[in-house]
Amino acid sequence: MASPTIESLCCISTNNAFSKDFLIDFQTVPYNLVSIFASLFGIAGATYQILPRTSGNGTVSRGGRFFRTRGRVIIKWLAAADLMASLGILIRSATWLADDTFGSKPDDSPLGQYLCIITSGIIHYFYTATYCWTLIYALDVKLVMQERRISHQIYHFIAWIVPLVLCLLGLLILYLPDLNCHSQAVNPYLRFLPNYMSTFLPIVIVMIGNPILYCLAFSRVEKQIMSARGRFTHTERRVVDGLRKKFFFINGVFYLCWLPNIINGIVLWTSWDNLPRTFILVVWYLMAVLNPLQAVFNCMVYRAWDSGSVIRRPSWFPQLFWPRSMKTYQRMNPPPTAIDESLDQPHYNDELPDQTHVPRTPTSRVSSERTPLLPSSSKDSVDESFHEIDSDTLPVKTYS
Repeated sequence: MASPTIESLCCISTNNAFSKDFLIDFQTVPYNLVSIFASLFGIAGATYQILPRTSGNGTVSRGGRFFRTRGRVIIKWLAAADLMASLGILIRSATWLADDTFGSKPDDSPLGQYLCIITSGIIHYFYTATYCWTLIYALDVKLVMQERRISHQIYHFIAWIVPLVLCLLGLLILYLPDLNCHSQAVNPYLRFLPNYMSTFLPIVIVMIGNPILYCLAFSRVEKQIMSARGRFTHTERRVVDGLRKKFFFINGVFYLCWLPNIINGIVLWTSWDNLPRTFILVVWYLMAVLNPLQAVFNCMVYRAWDSGSVIRRPSWFPQLFWPRSMKTYQRMNPPPTAIDESLDQPHYNDELPDQTHVPRTPTSRVSSERTPLLPSSSKDSVDESFHEIDSDTLPVKTYS
C-alpha cells in the first residue's frame, strides 16, 4: 500500500517499546501475502488498459486511434503510473516476505533497509503521479467543454515533476540525517508530518477538486447540445446521463481506494498515545487490498478502448500462444507499416489530423467542436455500460 506509516517501517528499531508492541501485533507474513496478490491484480489491470487493440471489425486502427484522443492518452499514462506503483508494492512485499526477520531483530542488514527505502520511494512517487493524472483527466474534460486546451507538455510536467518534488521532500526529511526515525528524541512534527502531508495533500485535492470540475463541465453540456443539434431528445438525455454516471463512478473509485489512507492518517495523528490497534490493522489491510486494485477499477470505469475491440498481438509475442479468438483478427490484417508504428504513439488527436475523415465544412466543424463529449444520434453510438464515444462523425477530441 501507499502509506507514510509503512514507509517509516524502513527505519524501524526494536529498541523502543512502541516498535516492540507494534511488531507483535503486525503479522508481516499474512499482510505481505495480501499485498502481493493485490499488486498482481493491479499489474494485470494496468497492463490490460495499456495494451494496443484492433477495432471491432478486425482492422488495425490507422494512426493509433486508441492512443491519439486526449482523454485516452491521459488514461494510458494513468495506467502506466498504476503499473509501476503496483510493481513497487510487489517487489517490496516479496522482499519483506523473503526476509522473515525483518523488523524483529535489531541487526537487520543495511541492504534490506535501503531496498525498502527505494521501493517505498517508487510506490510513493508513482501513486502520487496517479493522483495527478486523475485530476488532469477531470481538468481536461472541463477545458474541452469550454473549448479550451492545455499543451500536453504541461500535463506531463504536472504529473511527473510535482510528484517528484513532493516525494523527495517527504522521504528525505524522514530518512535523513539517519535512519533512526523512531527515536524518542525525534520530533514527530518535524520528521513525520512533511511525509504525511506530501502523501495526503494530493489525495485530498483530488477528492475535492474532481467532483467540482465534473460539475462545472456538465453545467455546459445541455447548452452545447442545444447549440449544436437544436434539440434535446431522449437519446441525448441518455447520453448525458451515461456520462454523468461514468464520472460518478470515476470519483467513487478514487474515494473507495484512498479514503482508508485518509482515515488511517487521521487516526494515527489524533490517537497516537492510545492507538486502537485492531482498528488500525483492519484499515491497513483495506489499504493493502484497495490501493493496488485502483488499476483494476480504473480499467472498468475509464475503459480506454472501443466496444468490440480486441487486443492486438505484439510482434515479439509467439503467435502459437496467442488466444485463438484473437488469431482471426490477426489474419485479417497485414502487419502494421513503419508509418503506422510511428503514428501509434501517445499523440493528441487534435495535433494529428485523421486523413480517413471526409473534410468537413466550417459549419460542421464548429458544431462538432462544441460537443466534444457527445456521440452521434445513431443508436449504435450509445454504449449501455459507460456510453463509449467512438463515432467517426465526431471531432477527434472525444472522451471515452
